[in-house]
Amino acid sequence: MNSFTISARRLLASLGALTLCAMCDAANVDYFADNGYGNPVSTMQHPAAEHFNGVTYVAYSGPHEDPYIAAYVHATGQWIGPVQAGINTMGKSPDQVDAGELDNHGRPALVVDRQGYIHLVFGAHGGDPSFGENKFGTPGKGRLTHVVSQKPGDITAWKTLENISPFGTYTQWVKLANGDLYLFYRHGSHRSDWVYQKSTDDGRTFTPEVSVIKHKQSAGKPTVDDSWYAWFDNGNGDTITASYVYHPCANPGHSNLRINTYYMLMDCRDGSWTNVQREQLTLPVTKESADKLTLIQATGTEKSQHGTCHVDADGRPHVYFRFPHGGVRYFRWDGKAWLQPTTVADASGGGHDGDFIIDSPLKIRMLLDQNQEGTGAVGWWNTNDGGRTWARGANVFSLKDAGFEVTTLVRNAHPDARMLVAGKMSDQEHLYHHMYLIGDHGALGRPEAEASHLGDRLELIKAMAKGSPKKDAKRKKKAGLNDDEP
Repeated sequence: MNSFTISARRLLASLGALTLCAMCDAANVDYFADNGYGNPVSTMQHPAAEHFNGVTYVAYSGPHEDPYIAAYVHATGQWIGPVQAGINTMGKSPDQVDAGELDNHGRPALVVDRQGYIHLVFGAHGGDPSFGENKFGTPGKGRLTHVVSQKPGDITAWKTLENISPFGTYTQWVKLANGDLYLFYRHGSHRSDWVYQKSTDDGRTFTPEVSVIKHKQSAGKPTVDDSWYAWFDNGNGDTITASYVYHPCANPGHSNLRINTYYMLMDCRDGSWTNVQREQLTLPVTKESADKLTLIQATGTEKSQHGTCHVDADGRPHVYFRFPHGGVRYFRWDGKAWLQPTTVADASGGGHDGDFIIDSPLKIRMLLDQNQEGTGAVGWWNTNDGGRTWARGANVFSLKDAGFEVTTLVRNAHPDARMLVAGKMSDQEHLYHHMYLIGDHGALGRPEAEASHLGDRLELIKAMAKGSPKKDAKRKKKAGLNDDEP
């Protein structure tokens, strides 16, 4: 079994640096690290962070697109790390300066098991064909990799567990109250099924893949494959929700078109799936059965993108989807029908991604990023009437001449640490970004010397020539980077 461990010399040097910084009167910065690389986080790979036993653990893509993890101890206000937790085989050296050279699909998803061990899954955009036959779809690049901390709560040493499929991308953890872990992901590149693997022993072993949503040639359209983008999360009790959009994927070729909105529910007691009316579904769900039984709204030619989904105390789903030209739209099931969707934040300013909290069936708080006249901001949007009207609330964090990439809410979040955010300055000439952990009182920063982890990387990058915007766009399209980006 492979292992990945920080050398004793490197660890001691890091701890020594932390001690020296704690003794000096260093100025604090809002970010906890400066080595987020490319598009370090997304709401698609989730959760990226979890609060467990007084510590918030956060994961993101760092140098070489490798997974990095840091920990914030709330009682002492101390940051630990970040440290590298594994190797992403899709990473390139030296550091790239063209966004089109990066893949970004290998971002890590994080979960803490009931014993306190930390798990990351990362590193693939489909999985390389050399791993054999992909029985649930088409291969792509990289290897889906699962690592676990060697000790509970300790981020300094990791080992690889070869107990999941090497094919996959868009990894998503769901943890039930009894500790069972479900790992959902798309089993390959664009034309692949969405599957899950289940673990009842804290991620040490997993069941074989179960196909949930099926890819196939579209009925009557030989050059189009039915494909999907899905988002899974806890429902009430022993249930898991799925909200998703349809992707008519050109074959051969690829497009980033996505349309329609869908919802369904899993009963983990027997593995059965139903629609919102609790009608039984046959797995894997096809385009035909999805349109008939799980459709929320047919959007026609208007492009739709995934958002997040949660259920209220009555078990009724609330979900938002993103519309590039229509902003964030919120949908709610009232027990009899899906209510007419309402716009939370319009399309102006770009951005608009995040997550939400249900305080009651009628009171919801949504935390979204948005550009406000050149200033990147993450702030609240609130409704007290079940989403019929929304009002802009206070900003949690903002940054001038910048934009943000955000994650979903931290699992079991502490109010001081609700969301992991990557900041992108508008005028920078490299692909490294500051990482922030933000909560009700702003960002949890640290002394600048502790937050600096790039060394001389930026000096080396300056010597590399950057491609033209047109060339970058071509590379990005070829790499499929628009899959989960607006």
